[in-house]
Amino acid sequence: MKYAKMLGLLAIAVAASMALVGTASATITSPPGTVYNGHFEMTSTNTELDGTVDIKCKHVIITGDIVNGSTTAAVTTLDFKECGPDTYLTTRGGYLRLDSNGTAYLEDAEFTVLMHRTVFGFPVTTHCEYFTQVSPGTDIGTLTEGVSPPQVHLIGINLAKTPTDSACGENSQWTGTFTFTTPATAIVVH
Repeated sequence: MKYAKMLGLLAIAVAASMALVGTASATITSPPGTVYNGHFEMTSTNTELDGTVDIKCKHVIITGDIVNGSTTAAVTTLDFKECGPDTYLTTRGGYLRLDSNGTAYLEDAEFTVLMHRTVFGFPVTTHCEYFTQVSPGTDIGTLTEGVSPPQVHLIGINLAKTPTDSACGENSQWTGTFTFTTPATAIVVH
């Protein structure tokens, strides 16, 4: 079934516009029948990165622009806010892509987390770098059908890490829910 309200998720992948081989072609329309051409934004509350040390952020924003209904969009903002004592630095926003089945992929994104803790009374900063695959990207979840506004649920997405501090742990799973705020509704036409 086609994913109604595939909203900005498809847009998220703005710039990489269908550059991937082997993916079905689709177009985003909003309102129905009108090719969407514009800004997309999705936000998340209470996103968590579970690893050796758990990192929680109260607000994450992903924005970009959808060009001519494309299902791949360049991410212009990947911003982590209200993360307690921790600091996020985005090196590369990458691309957001939605395939014809409603699966969302975050491609070629990279961010650093500086975890600030106190150990035996001394301040300690742990430096961890995470990234998503270039092609086909890292599967971050599937667009939930029939929900307005559309949502993508991150259910234990394993993020790859660059070798940095051993305190970053071996496995880090990203969980949370992203809700599209712009466009509020969208349809993917296959």
